[in-house]
Amino acid sequence: MRQATKTQYNAEFDSDPALHKRLTRLLAKHSVDGEYVVTTCIESRTMVQFLSPKNDALRENLKKLGIDVREELIFQFEMPHHPWELHKLAKSLAAEEINILSLYSSIEGEQMRITLAVDQPANAMAIIEKLGFEPDYAICD
Repeated sequence: MRQATKTQYNAEFDSDPALHKRLTRLLAKHSVDGEYVVTTCIESRTMVQFLSPKNDALRENLKKLGIDVREELIFQFEMPHHPWELHKLAKSLAAEEINILSLYSSIEGEQMRITLAVDQPANAMAIIEKLGFEPDYAICD
């Protein structure tokens, strides 16, 4: 298994257009690919989730802006594009009390590529391998 190539950053802050603008400039400065950025707002809070190689300077710069930041280890694997397969995955993780923190998917023919963050990555990877899939920390663009 290869080493982690990307980290999922979760940034949360009070909704403020000026702060959001500074965050956007900071992400560009650190070469964060916009394809891997998701922004949501809930009431007066903004949450920005993005993938980037682990970067302590980026984390420190986020903190300097007053942004709460959390990092999650992510991994990726492919599974058949069938609703039952995703159900089986979620049920298997839940049976071992592993919480899904985020899940992204894309469809490629008959396969679904899953990018997953959980609270117990090593245990989740073992379960996914038992299900017959090949999880990897190396995230493919």
